[in-house]
This record gives sequence, C-alpha cells and structure tokens, in this order.
Amino acid sequence: MVREWVLLLALLLATAAANAEDKVVLHINDAHKFSHLKNTVKNFRKELGPTLDIKVVVNGKAVTRLLRSNIEHEKIVRDILDQDVTIGLCHNAVANNKVKKNMLIKGLRILESDGNVTIMEYQKEGYIYIKL
Repeated sequence: MVREWVLLLALLLATAAANAEDKVVLHINDAHKFSHLKNTVKNFRKELGPTLDIKVVVNGKAVTRLLRSNIEHEKIVRDILDQDVTIGLCHNAVANNKVKKNMLIKGLRILESDGNVTIMEYQKEGYIYIKL
C-alpha cells in the first residue's frame, strides 16, 4: 500500500512539473548588451516556444540606450516586444539618468519598484533569473 502511495505521489509531482509554466527574468544593466538580449530572446523562443513567459528588467546606464532617438536600439526593442516579451525599466535608473517617459521607445514600461526589487519579486513568483 505504501508503495502505491509513493508511486502516485511521484506521478503527481512529475505531472505538476511537466505542466508548470516556464518563466524567466532577464536582467540587463550594461548599455552594450542589447544585441545579446535580442539573441537570447530569439534563442529562447526557438528552443522553448511561445509559451515561455519572458520578462526583461533594465536598470543602470542601460536605460539611456532606450531613447526614441536611438534608431538601432529601437529596432532591437521592437523585435523583442514583437515576441511577446515585457520590458520594464527601473524608475530609479530612469530618474537618475534624467530620462523622461516621452523620450523612451514606445512599448517600454517604467516599473513602479526599483529594478532589483522587481527582480526579487519575479523570483518569488517562480521566475528563473538570468543576468546578461
């Protein structure tokens, strides 16, 4: 009888793990890594499919590369957003770098919390953290 319960429990755990939604939060604070971010998102989509929940948190000087005037990075951001990825910018980094909301590429979100706090909250929700 105990053996059957152990087997049933193992089956239930395996089923839950197989049905768990994969979630990842990508952290970028290096202004020179946006091409790497684009490739990482592309590779995730290719290998893990469209159901992977991808969040990006940008802080530090990296927010200065997300201005509408930066055509190269606007194309990268458009490509990432078109793959159903959320990009959030640390409100402290935006303020500290004197970036105004109307200066940013459309579709970007200014986070209500500090970027690092947001990453911690995502991790509590089961997101896997990857620093780029």
